[in-house]
Amino acid sequence: MSLQAIEYTGDFVSTGNPFVVDFPAGIDEFRLYNNTNMLGGAGITETIWYRGMANGTSITDTLGGGTLVKTVITAAGLTYQDSSVDSLGALVAVGTAITAATPAVVSDASAVGTAPIVGDIVRMINTTGMLQISGMDFEVTAAAAGASYTLGYLPAAGFAGAATNADFRILPFDYLSVPRKRYITAITAANPAVITTSVAHGYAVGEKITVKCGPDRGAYRFGMPEINGLTATITAVTASTITTDLDGLTYTAFAFPTSAVAAAGVTHPHIVPAGEIASVVSGAFDDPGTRRMYVGTAVDGTAADLFTWVAKRYAR
Repeated sequence: MSLQAIEYTGDFVSTGNPFVVDFPAGIDEFRLYNNTNMLGGAGITETIWYRGMANGTSITDTLGGGTLVKTVITAAGLTYQDSSVDSLGALVAVGTAITAATPAVVSDASAVGTAPIVGDIVRMINTTGMLQISGMDFEVTAAAAGASYTLGYLPAAGFAGAATNADFRILPFDYLSVPRKRYITAITAANPAVITTSVAHGYAVGEKITVKCGPDRGAYRFGMPEINGLTATITAVTASTITTDLDGLTYTAFAFPTSAVAAAGVTHPHIVPAGEIASVVSGAFDDPGTRRMYVGTAVDGTAADLFTWVAKRYAR
């Protein structure tokens, strides 16, 4: 019995760094062609992945000296990610510090293939000395494998001191429903009040949000009790900030609790979708289910290489 294939394809120019290819549905086969190498260059010409292969593995054809060699890549190759089935990445425990600065920079010795890359979402764990952020998710905005990565949307200048430990797990997925719940890292006591989120939020002007900044055991650990439970309309956005229609001039200043207070356990402040100007928000019930191929450093080519990718899904 033959299987009918549904095919997706696309082209792009490499920057010489790892990248991702997104798909509208799950796939069974993925082929990545380095057209630059195929047209006379030396190096990998084709990289292949089949469903069931381990993360980071792939089969490659490499051209060199007029000879084509087939090799099995066992690390930093292709990794298929599906948010509907993926779980948190493995605990990585080689981080030694987080700066009390804006933005916060994590000193981390994890190597290529394990270290976070730009665009990754990391869940911080065991952040000794800065336990206020332990359990929160942050977007990585800069990275140097084996040295550091930056939590670009964490304005940590008000922290009493740097963290002396910084473990993490990578989230290979995002929340399935959109608009998404997002953690808060700052709120201005101003008119209008502006909220900063720990990850690029994806909200749009005109949508409504509810702010959750409630008490833990009767105390408002993160300050600004006046904003807790309020619903606001979004009037402007950047990647990580939301301008609201709330007048926060009389609100208590927002601030993280001390690390000692956080050690007893805290509920992190966050926003959730509440609606739209004209109607109840329908987007909150959407399930985009991220499905993508992560192309690692072993097969991502060099800057300016021209790639074509072909993904196939077999109808059953």
